[in-house]
Amino acid sequence: MPTREPIGTIASLNASLTIAVFDARSATDWVPTKPAATKAQFTGHPAEIMRGLGKGEEMTSVDVGASSGFAFELEGTSGRIDAYRLDDGTLVLAAPARAWWIDPAHHGDHADAVDALFADVVGPAGVESATEVGELELASGKLAAVYLWLKKVGAARDLAAAMPAGGVVAFGDGYGDGHGGLIVDLGVGTYRLLRHEAAAPWADDQALVAMYLVREP
Repeated sequence: MPTREPIGTIASLNASLTIAVFDARSATDWVPTKPAATKAQFTGHPAEIMRGLGKGEEMTSVDVGASSGFAFELEGTSGRIDAYRLDDGTLVLAAPARAWWIDPAHHGDHADAVDALFADVVGPAGVESATEVGELELASGKLAAVYLWLKKVGAARDLAAAMPAGGVVAFGDGYGDGHGGLIVDLGVGTYRLLRHEAAAPWADDQALVAMYLVREP
């Protein structure tokens, strides 16, 4: 069964991978976590996200300068998210990444079933089965998806300005294996965020989780 190829991958330093998605034009307004003057609390966007998700919700809203966005963790086992672009332009963020699934240490003995699972989730059928969880405005048309603790989030603004139409750019901060940020040119517009979780038929305790960004007509 042919497998759709990812357009990029976001990675963290550990199994947990919380990301924030917002308009890349606002990336320089991202405030890294730093101690407050009293040293009793932390400030910055990572702290804001941690407080939001700490309330038990699957995702939380976040303001990055004039841009509003969302933060979420799809799953906490692989530390990687694969990004895909569907034929209609819909962006799919899926985790665990396919490389994790087909690793012999995980589900490599179910490779064909893994491909079938991805074909369903990373495609129109997955979108149709998903639940809407938010709405995001992209005034610049370019989405930044960044790891919560990425140290050079601001670089996304200049990278987005220089990228070609319809392009994708991965970037990092020199820490860990892989890139902690991804910029995708989706086009100016309003996007619905939809979430879908599909259990592996051979392992009910393991699921492929996807977040879709679907452009409004």
